Amino acid sequence: MEAIAVEDLTKSYGEIKALDSLTFSVQEGGILGIIGPNGAGKTTLVRILSLLLKPDKGRILLYGHEVNSRKSEIKNLFALLPQEAKSHFYTLTPFEYIYHYLRMRGFSRKDAKIRAGKAVEEFGIDYADKIMSTLSGGMVRKTLLAMILSADAKIYYLDEPTVGLDVENRLKLWEILREKSKNSTVVITSHYLNEISSVCDNVLLLKKGRVVAFGKPEKIARQYLSQFHSKIVVFGEFTKEDYTTRRAGKNTFVYTKSKSEEREVIEELKDTGIPFKREELTIEDIFLVGDLR
Repeated sequence: MEAIAVEDLTKSYGEIKALDSLTFSVQEGGILGIIGPNGAGKTTLVRILSLLLKPDKGRILLYGHEVNSRKSEIKNLFALLPQEAKSHFYTLTPFEYIYHYLRMRGFSRKDAKIRAGKAVEEFGIDYADKIMSTLSGGMVRKTLLAMILSADAKIYYLDEPTVGLDVENRLKLWEILREKSKNSTVVITSHYLNEISSVCDNVLLLKKGRVVAFGKPEKIARQYLSQFHSKIVVFGEFTKEDYTTRRAGKNTFVYTKSKSEEREVIEELKDTGIPFKREELTIEDIFLVGDLR
């Protein structure tokens, strides 16, 4: 069943077209990652999907329900964590914050208390009785994530969910999202491309408000960078005329367009004694050598 269907979605800010006739659909379950350069339309898309912004044109269906015609019913289908989400009630504790959010979503006092307790435990919030105003930014962010994911939603929209989280809490979040995605659809935006590659079931690549690639993470790079055959990671500085190369710290990435080009580069590297390894193209390469401007 389709969880999300977007048809001809368009949104402009004055002369700037943030979304340009966007069309795609997402099946129920799993995790969808939305990626693209700054200004590609990621946040605008999430804001429209979550009813915070009206499109200029187009149609959105969530589980077959058209968004504009049944807003009261639609709002109960999803939960949203915006990129700029902040705690507004600083006198509450994390437990109280989650509890009152669940009450606002229609849960009974008993169920809200049980769910808030489970959320605190699941996220390892050992400061659940501390006042929100005394917490660090990372602690507040983790509380807000626990709050949103405590809801019994069919769709979760998470805009840059790992911002402010340390490595341990990022890994914990991905573990929780994988579990949630068994019964719900999770939509995330993120600039951490390695996380998108390893966690998401499908990836939507936006460029200037348009879908330019959509599919499994391992196939997206091949789909968008079809002009390249492979990538050679050179552990040092290396230049080769007429080849596409990019520096990445101390390393050099060499992009070959055919098997013969790959052999030529490898033979030259072996002759010079510079260490290297061959890699398949990844999502990160789209941002390095793909024309996303």
